[in-house]
Amino acid sequence: MSPETKVLTFGEIMMRLSPSDHGRLEQAHELQVNYGGAEANVAFSLAYQGDQAAFVSIVPQNRIGDCALRSLSSVGVDVSRVVREGDRLGTYFFEVGASERPNSCVYDRKYSAMNLASHADLDWDKILDGVDAFYVSGVTPAVSPEMAVAAKEALEACRSRHITTICDLNYRKLWTPEAAQKVMKGLLPLVDICIANDEDAPSCLGISYGSGSLACGIEEKDAYVQIAEELSRTYGVKMVASVIRDIRSVEDSDWMGLVYADGCAHFSPVHHVHVLEGVAAGDAFAAGLIHALMHGADLDEAASYAIAASVLKLTIRGDSNYVTADEIAQVAHKGSGLRVSR
Repeated sequence: MSPETKVLTFGEIMMRLSPSDHGRLEQAHELQVNYGGAEANVAFSLAYQGDQAAFVSIVPQNRIGDCALRSLSSVGVDVSRVVREGDRLGTYFFEVGASERPNSCVYDRKYSAMNLASHADLDWDKILDGVDAFYVSGVTPAVSPEMAVAAKEALEACRSRHITTICDLNYRKLWTPEAAQKVMKGLLPLVDICIANDEDAPSCLGISYGSGSLACGIEEKDAYVQIAEELSRTYGVKMVASVIRDIRSVEDSDWMGLVYADGCAHFSPVHHVHVLEGVAAGDAFAAGLIHALMHGADLDEAASYAIAASVLKLTIRGDSNYVTADEIAQVAHKGSGLRVSR
């Protein structure tokens, strides 16, 4: 990949509705509106870092669909490949947790435009024109059996065109581990770069090392290396990356990044983070990794840059990572937060 790389992401963009001030849904008299979704978040973050990013999805031809796409196009994401059909945009309700109360998410995406769409609605010959790298997560094939077929067709088309493929396993409870493994085990041989952690790998692929406790991920970092080794050995994945965390409460955690390739593990420094909102940090990590690789970073630098993008997202409300490449680089080099930004 190079700075001229055009990255296409494929997934469902949704309306996010949230109570204010760490409130619960039962307390809410009004809800804050944002737009997001794993692949949309990656496209947004890449564009905000100054990269060429495009997004493809199935979005209804109405004002809500317009608002969702405008949230991406306003920062430079190319949405010209989006198919406009169907009647409703998927929705999710997100509560920001506090202390011992975790964040909470309730999906309302059944019968959305993308959930009801056919894989035949997506013409990959046209969609992939001018694309150099393709990103999808495990959320997209979980949306429906048709989107599972679409994801495989996209990855196969990328492979035949020598387009770099990136997949975040990103297990969500839209399907069972059994269903996820049946699909994802078929997709991974078509993937060049895989983003995985000790939550997603067991559910999506049946790969498990370490305790699986988020309270001591950094202490068990060798287990993440074992996951990466197995992914590389079993599926031929060229590179594996992971976010590794020690989570003490919703607001208090330590974060570290791993990039594994050619039999070598590259770890970032550890960041101690006071979390404002713990959503979409994995998407920010993926976008940071892609950006770093596009701009010629070595793998130590890529791990440091990707985790810096991730921890910065933890300081921002909403799904979108409103930080520039320079701001991420400052944190990656431990220069941010020590002086006033002027």
